[in-house]
Amino acid sequence: MASQRTVLTLDDAEAVIAAARAKAAEISVPMALVVVDHAGQQIASQKMDDSPLMALSMAGGKAYTAVGMGQPTSMWEEAGTANASFAGSITSVPGFTPFGGGVPLHVDGVLVGALGVSGGSTEQDVTVADAGAIALGR
Repeated sequence: MASQRTVLTLDDAEAVIAAARAKAAEISVPMALVVVDHAGQQIASQKMDDSPLMALSMAGGKAYTAVGMGQPTSMWEEAGTANASFAGSITSVPGFTPFGGGVPLHVDGVLVGALGVSGGSTEQDVTVADAGAIALGR
């Protein structure tokens, strides 16, 4: 018997990015934005003018980490701050990016992907990522 999986569409990903980009513009911080599907594969991305050189790569890592762990990446940043040995060891996991700005995306309670945002402070990245997730109805 075939099973059906709720999926994140390209239209969904573009709506998430549009909302996140609008929030980044509102706070005047150029950012990079990446949406991945449930398997961590990139669906859509944008790099705003004047965002930092490495922001797109960092945003991708945050999205991958958020979907892979099913948790916002800010929790891993907090855990690393509280425990230096954890911070040192967790970064040895390929692709794991323990900095705030990655949020899982859910549709009808099902994890369908994640959004990663980079380019500002941790607080700014988290604010922009949350705005993108809200657009999907996280």
